[in-house]
Amino acid sequence: MLSGKNLAGIAEPSQDLLKEKGSVPERPFDLRQLVKAWKEFAETVDAAQLKSALSVRDPELNENLNICYNLDNEVQYQRITQDLKPKLLAFLSRELHNEQINLEFIVSENIQEINNKPYTNQEKFNVLLSKYPIVGTMRQRFGLDFE
Repeated sequence: MLSGKNLAGIAEPSQDLLKEKGSVPERPFDLRQLVKAWKEFAETVDAAQLKSALSVRDPELNENLNICYNLDNEVQYQRITQDLKPKLLAFLSRELHNEQINLEFIVSENIQEINNKPYTNQEKFNVLLSKYPIVGTMRQRFGLDFE
C-alpha cells in the first residue's frame, strides 16, 4: 500500500467525509459577525482579568481571514495564548462556519494609552466626571457611592 501499488482498489472519499475534513468551501463572514461571536466567547470566560482583556476592544478582521487582537501587556498575551487561544479559535470556527480563520494576538506598543487607562472606581469616575460634569452633581444630590 505504501509503495504505491494496488491503488486501483481504493475508493474515492464520500462527500460526507469531504465535508468533515473541511474540503467544502467555507462560509464568509464580516466584522459585525466576528465581533458578535467574539463577545459571546468573552462572556463565557471565568477569569475576570482574561474576560476584561478580551472585552476591552473589538478584534480586527484583515485579509485572508486573519484576525488580530491587541492586548495591553505580556502577561495577558501569555495567559490568553496558552489558555484561551485554542478554545477561542474553535469557538469562532464553529460559530462563523469557517475553519480558515487565523488568530493573532499582539501586545500593544502604545504605552502612553495603557498608562492612562483608568482601573479603579475612583479613576473611572474621574474620567466620567471630566466628560460629563453633571455626574458629579447627580452623585452629590442622590448620595451615591461606589459600593
